Amino acid sequence: MATDSVLAARRPFVGVWTLESFTEKTGSSEEVNPLGIAPLGFLIYTAEGFVSAQLMRRDRKALGPDPWDVGGVNLTKEYIAYCESYVIHEDRGEVIHVPKVSLLPNLINQDQHRSFTFAHDTLTLITRREHQSGAAIESRLIWRRC
Repeated sequence: MATDSVLAARRPFVGVWTLESFTEKTGSSEEVNPLGIAPLGFLIYTAEGFVSAQLMRRDRKALGPDPWDVGGVNLTKEYIAYCESYVIHEDRGEVIHVPKVSLLPNLINQDQHRSFTFAHDTLTLITRREHQSGAAIESRLIWRRC
């Protein structure tokens, strides 16, 4: 059972959020939109500590007549999905998502650190990671409360 302080920390997150924008920047390079200019997505936080994230490119095309046959297409370039638990560290301005189910198996049970800020009805999550080339990548996702 969550303590009062844990529940209080979760309160601003709890609810359903829609994706406003998703940008990435590597070093001094220009910002790019990994899922296109107007991606679609939902982020759901519960008071019990569950999170679910679903993001995709808006203009995805059908792959064929059988919806379950992807024909060897790499869907990870157009879709991000995971769910399980989250932990908030208010003192660090950080929320950590810990996927148990994920489209990308490498994310399972791996802490996904995001710095966060709230402004009115928006939540901005920023994550930093290192590309295999060694370049630092910063991802910025802006969510609007439904």
